[in-house]
Amino acid sequence: MSAELTYRDGVAILTLNRPKALNALNAEMVGEISNRLDEVAVSDARALLIVGAGGGKSFCAGADVSELQGKNAGEQRETARRGQLAFAKLDSLRIPSVAVITGVAFGGGLELAMACTFRIATPTSRLGLPEIKLGLIPGYGERSGCRAWWALGELWS
Repeated sequence: MSAELTYRDGVAILTLNRPKALNALNAEMVGEISNRLDEVAVSDARALLIVGAGGGKSFCAGADVSELQGKNAGEQRETARRGQLAFAKLDSLRIPSVAVITGVAFGGGLELAMACTFRIATPTSRLGLPEIKLGLIPGYGERSGCRAWWALGELWS
């Protein structure tokens, strides 16, 4: 599984588990995230943490571009729509969600974090939307979801 859900002391923990690909979002992972969020929504969890596997190298490196290559515009649009629907589920959860960012959070990975209620990042984390340098709009629709940023007790807003 590329998105694993566990529970500990009333907290749901969603682990992005594609460490060899820096937890990049492919279609399978986006579908699994969506399914795990459905499970969390009907659970008794009081909060959700989202973490990246791989020893702190990456929270989520964004879309798996190797999967996008060779897709036509319609297929790419459908891929973005599926991501938007999954991230909207996260944004509308009835419980607080926290993205625990270690390593990189680029593109769709940063959008995933932005869909959470809160984000915590280590001082060495790297965040960005590199697609904007190519004139592209972030595809998963979470451009306005950033409520506040916390890093080692300092508020970034």
